[in-house]
Amino acid sequence: MYTRPFVLAALANFLFFTNLNAYTLLPLYIQHLGGREGQIGTIMAMYSLAAICCQLSVGPLIDRFGRKPFMLLGIAIAAGVAFSFTLTGTLGWHFYLLRFLQGLAYAAFITSNLTLLADLAPPSRRAEAVGIFGVSGLLTIALAPALGEAVLTAWGFRAFFAVTLLLILAALAVCLAMEIPVPPAVAKGGGTLGAGFWWTYIPVLTAAFQFGLANSIVFFFLPPFARQAGLPRVAPFYLLYSMMAVAVRFLGGRIADRFGRRQVILPSLVALSVGVLLFSLLRSTAVLLVIAVINGTAHGFVYPATSALAFDRAPQGARGKALAAFNTAVLVGSTTGGVGFGWLVELTGYRPAFAAVGAALLAGSALFGARR
Repeated sequence: MYTRPFVLAALANFLFFTNLNAYTLLPLYIQHLGGREGQIGTIMAMYSLAAICCQLSVGPLIDRFGRKPFMLLGIAIAAGVAFSFTLTGTLGWHFYLLRFLQGLAYAAFITSNLTLLADLAPPSRRAEAVGIFGVSGLLTIALAPALGEAVLTAWGFRAFFAVTLLLILAALAVCLAMEIPVPPAVAKGGGTLGAGFWWTYIPVLTAAFQFGLANSIVFFFLPPFARQAGLPRVAPFYLLYSMMAVAVRFLGGRIADRFGRRQVILPSLVALSVGVLLFSLLRSTAVLLVIAVINGTAHGFVYPATSALAFDRAPQGARGKALAAFNTAVLVGSTTGGVGFGWLVELTGYRPAFAAVGAALLAGSALFGARR
């Protein structure tokens, strides 16, 4: 399983997402140029808008023309964006365009890379492969902002954008060095997905949506809620969460392969729901760390198992289409969580909102359990 293409794809993934996740610090630059909160939110949201709009269109093209061209396309777009930011000095419409292009780069790269992983991973070890491969992306969530902050402190924004350009150029070099076998179905021009397929794929999309929804709530709204609840720090939560997610992917990746995807996905979705429910009771750092263990562990199990289920049910000749739909479900869940939960908090307050969404996630878990 751990072939040269697999290792190079994981390395390219690490470099690409180190570049992309460094741009979580972009609001600081927008603010530096005089941008207001509304502008910051709208500019940053262009990324998700582009990813959702373009994801489903990219999938069929990947099936038709292959994996590597779209990995290169995503990297090339991200490189163009990084270079363009090094030339900026005023805030304007181009910020919205550049952030939109980053979302397009994400859609092209992640769908092609995930489809390549489905091609490379043996069916009996797919969950393990996704788990190990996914560590290359998870690590960048913590490392990219830390690296970005260090560069900003030492040399400023221009150097920050230059470093992101170097990272994406390194990803380009790795991708160019990859030799990717073309699946027979791709060479023939891809396949189609009928109504029967989508009926069997509903559980995959349901689980993906719930994962995105729960994840966005935790990462978008914990900092302001924790401050309101009187907790001094949230950094220990994210550290422990990431440690559990990475550890589970290394140590528990084979469980879904051995015992079945659904046997891992269902309890993991329930655990995510319980973690969100517990936020409604959060009043101490001890409870915060308990939630970190629950949600981090659930994250580590549910994403590889759900991805493996998506791989299992995606026809080889139409994997790009199927996995694009899977990624879109995650993104729609994340966007729904970010926008919907924010309005719900304004109407009810944080604690009732966490309780309501936790209950809704439990209902979604029951729906997943009822489907085959």
